[in-house]
Formats: sequence, C-alpha cells, structure tokens
Amino acid sequence: MYSFYIDTDDIKTFMNELIKKDTFDKFEVRGCDITTFVSFSIDCRLNRDWYDEETTRFFCKWGELRPYIYNIIKGSKKPKSMKIVMALNEKAAAKIHPNGKACFINIVFEEERVAVVTGTAQIEFSLDKSLDIAWEDKVKTFFKNIGITQNTV
Repeated sequence: MYSFYIDTDDIKTFMNELIKKDTFDKFEVRGCDITTFVSFSIDCRLNRDWYDEETTRFFCKWGELRPYIYNIIKGSKKPKSMKIVMALNEKAAAKIHPNGKACFINIVFEEERVAVVTGTAQIEFSLDKSLDIAWEDKVKTFFKNIGITQNTV
C-alpha cells in the first residue's frame, strides 16, 4: 500500500486531470461518494440487463461516469467531500503481475486535501509483496507523468 497527499499547489491540476480530461478514463470505478448539498453514493456496478449487447464487464469506466460527476460537482462551491475507488480490470492487473486480480487507486478529497491510497487484490493468497511493489511503482510513475507532486503520508 502506497499512500500520499497531493501537494496543495497541484490539487487544481489534479482535479482538472480527473474531471475534465481523459487521463483516468480507462480505470473501472468500484464506487464513488460525493457530498455537496446532498450526499451522492454511486455503486458503479453495471446493470448488464440494460445493454442491448452482452457485456463482460462488471463495472463502469471512469470515462462513462465522469460527465455525471462533473455535473454533480460543478458550480461555485467545492464539494464537501469526495471518495472515488478506481481499479484496473482483471486483464490489466494480470499484466502488472501474474497473481494480480485487481489494482486499486482510492482518491479521497476532504477538507481541502486530496489523499491517494493504492491497494491490490491477489488471485491466490501469497505473502509475496511483488504485486504491491509493482503497482506502487506504476502509480508513482503515472502521477509523476501528469505532473502531480506526491507527499507521502
């Protein structure tokens, strides 16, 4: 598990990458909670019966959800809080490590701070931490490439 705060000077840049650009669009979203004038809690599991064609996915992608999130938070006031749980799909997690079932990014915006915490799920139990290390390295590089300063907790 790798956790860090986004540098205060980078929060606006990060929110633009998250909400206005397609930077995170490939990630599946496992859950999203937003508090503005009311609390919104989004499950993010696909209603597979709704689709005309059969889909093998279980969760929506950030790119599908992002316009709705933008509409919830746009305005003159910042959200009181926001929590988004994103993950790579199983195929992408397996490319990170053969024992990878899921690789998570948890984003928590609260009290003018943005915290990011990584996590992983394994296919088979193992004490080996190489999946965690590989995912942490990918996340560090990903955030560095979009110009976000990471202040470790």
